[in-house]
Amino acid sequence: MDHSILLARLHDMFGISGKAFEWFSSYLSDRFQSVSVNGRVSSQKKLHYGVPQGSVLGPILFTLYTQPLSDIISQRKCNHHKFADDTQLHKSSAPSDFHSLIHDIEQCVDSVGSWMTGNRLKLNNDKTEALVVGSRRRVSVSQDSHLRVGSHDISFKSHVKSLGVYIDATLSMAKHIDHISRSAYLLEIRKISSVRHLLTRKATVQLMCSFILSRL
Repeated sequence: MDHSILLARLHDMFGISGKAFEWFSSYLSDRFQSVSVNGRVSSQKKLHYGVPQGSVLGPILFTLYTQPLSDIISQRKCNHHKFADDTQLHKSSAPSDFHSLIHDIEQCVDSVGSWMTGNRLKLNNDKTEALVVGSRRRVSVSQDSHLRVGSHDISFKSHVKSLGVYIDATLSMAKHIDHISRSAYLLEIRKISSVRHLLTRKATVQLMCSFILSRL
């Protein structure tokens, strides 16, 4: 994040001024960074970009910095969800308009990429994933298509992970159920089984409920 762009956005877009604006300016300015290797420290370099990692303000400032993306995506008539530095685009159409839908999303991604370049951010094409949701027959027909993101052709996946949940192309949730079952068995049930002979039935039930339900 460019500090000058961020401060201008805080003032012009969100109306932050006076002492509050001075506080943000003070927080971002006069920060320096150096590197220490084997006891030797490099010279300090002033930071004009980014915010301290792990800070409370970091995610908030990034959200404010990228707020114009919502308007850009809406102008392209796409829906979206934002979570920290992840943005999900989604749009629906009739099967006969599938290729038109792909074109609309590609145009939206191009607009997002252009905005990010102009604001010193990078659209990570390598980590972009695409999923077509529909009936099994419709999904199988779309597998020969792809989504163009920058210079990359993104093939449609059978499932993607969204905020810890595996979403498959037919919304059967089979992949997520399988993942939960395997992780619960490997991480929880096997541990409990190793000490089962030391536990009463009531204690075993309580452990199973607390561990397994937390996974669900």
